[in-house]
Amino acid sequence: MRDDRGLLQALIGDGRPLLLFSGLILVLAGGFALFLSASKHFLPHDVHYLGMTAEELCRIADCRIVYFMFHDRVAFGGALIAIGSLYMWLAEFPLRQRKAWAWWLFIVSGISGFGSFLAYLGYGYLDTWHGVATLLLFPCFVIGLIRSRSFLEPPRGITSLFIPGASPPWLSPFGVGRALLLATAAGMIAGGFTVMAFGMTRVFVPQDLT
Repeated sequence: MRDDRGLLQALIGDGRPLLLFSGLILVLAGGFALFLSASKHFLPHDVHYLGMTAEELCRIADCRIVYFMFHDRVAFGGALIAIGSLYMWLAEFPLRQRKAWAWWLFIVSGISGFGSFLAYLGYGYLDTWHGVATLLLFPCFVIGLIRSRSFLEPPRGITSLFIPGASPPWLSPFGVGRALLLATAAGMIAGGFTVMAFGMTRVFVPQDLT
């Protein structure tokens, strides 16, 4: 059978390769953040903004400021690895099966993730490396979503997010486990909003200052 597709069309396919690539890049970026913290190094723009290296900053307050920064970077890296892994699973399994809920989960997550970058407007510091990476990854993510949209099976609306795959009794072992996972997710979302709100306004919580 003759294949008349061009190279670019073959690589983009139904959009899933681009979404898989987006997830992979997030995992690699998260791993890089963990590596930087483990090796106790700042990025060049960190040094430029602070006006000192990690070794120089470590001489202040028994190095606790540096450890605090590395702690935040590890948390950021872990979140990137988790999101990237989820993206790759979504693209390879439910989206391959043309499940609309997986596509909408990409939309909701993408709006939250890419949109959160604009939080820097609240605290005044623009991470240039983060900004460049976001600008490069965003078109890849969007094109992947556009291409995969036409392959979805009905119903294609956002209501597909709220149609459960199974409806066991809530008091069954499955139902209790499901409720606990939902509670965990709600707690993480609330925690994310709290961290973002504090980061854009007060910046530090009392434990940070201590």
